[in-house]
Amino acid sequence: MGFEEGFHWHDQRTSAKQEVVIRRIKLKAGGVYQLVPSTMMPYLSGHTREVSNGLWLRHWAVPYEVIAAVLGRDASYWERMEYGLARISLVGSLVKTGSVPSHLAADEKITYRNGQECYIGLTAGGDCVLGAELSLKEDTVHLAEAYGVFKAEAQTVEPTYCPLSVNLDGWQASNAAWKGLFEQVTIVLCFLHAYLKIRDVGKGLKDRFGELGNQLWAVYRQADKVLFRQQMGALLLWAQVNLADVDRVRLKVETLCGKVSLFETAYDHPACYRTSNQIDRPMDSLDRYLYAMRYFKGHRSSANAKIRAWALVYNFAPFSKRVQNRAERPKKSSRFEEFNGFIYQANWLENLLIAGSMNGFRCSHKIR
Repeated sequence: MGFEEGFHWHDQRTSAKQEVVIRRIKLKAGGVYQLVPSTMMPYLSGHTREVSNGLWLRHWAVPYEVIAAVLGRDASYWERMEYGLARISLVGSLVKTGSVPSHLAADEKITYRNGQECYIGLTAGGDCVLGAELSLKEDTVHLAEAYGVFKAEAQTVEPTYCPLSVNLDGWQASNAAWKGLFEQVTIVLCFLHAYLKIRDVGKGLKDRFGELGNQLWAVYRQADKVLFRQQMGALLLWAQVNLADVDRVRLKVETLCGKVSLFETAYDHPACYRTSNQIDRPMDSLDRYLYAMRYFKGHRSSANAKIRAWALVYNFAPFSKRVQNRAERPKKSSRFEEFNGFIYQANWLENLLIAGSMNGFRCSHKIR
């Protein structure tokens, strides 16, 4: 951009619309940029202190009309405020200290637009949402396009970025999409999904399912590949003896045991996500958001903007006081603060706008 070569003050003016002073700087390398106070929304469309509560309510899919009735303005104003967040990079606005997470979890959320089924490619790491893009189909080409937005944003922050691992549920199109984007990434098959498939067909076993569940999680808890394979073999023998009369359950267990080589890749990366919990938490929140607003209507771009806005607010919105007082996250106000160890400003929306300045790629250090 040329900032490293220096700049000087160019001029200033007072906004007649908001009565704030707007200054501009001129880069020595060429180009003039406007400096807007972080207390103002982009294009001087409002004050952050007035807009933050409305966008926080929107994160819970409160209708625009209701927000307008409570906080003023009109429904279209609040819709524009939400859309305005979508241009900010999810990765660039989040990663201010350290590096982009090297271990990821990803999955597709089924949703609907104008009554037609579509999908949201969600990427998570470090307990934050790193990617959220709409895909019209669940095939390799469309999923690669959706997840490719995360790749582009991550490599803008770190040009040589390549994740070490990504936890997936086994869908072949997802596997192919990630391998196409990051050839060196290790795909970790989610053990939880395998367990849930067995549970779905084994609920009628009653007491025997409790023992089966213990056997399954005993496999998961093994400390290395050798012990994992041994325990998987013991599980297979146990199932063939104790589930001989329940073919549907035994076959599911045999299928799981046949994927031992896929599960044991997790031991190559001790810090990887072996289950999908990392992606399930934001996906549960997204599911409630989508259901509450009865999914998407209108153009694809507006649907995608809402998804990205939801993801940004998920990373930056304040935790409840009850959550903040938990021992495992003392005094942390948001996921952004958990990830970076600091915040720019106490107001979460102002914090987001500072982190997202220049689309999130230029403000890379803590401001004192």
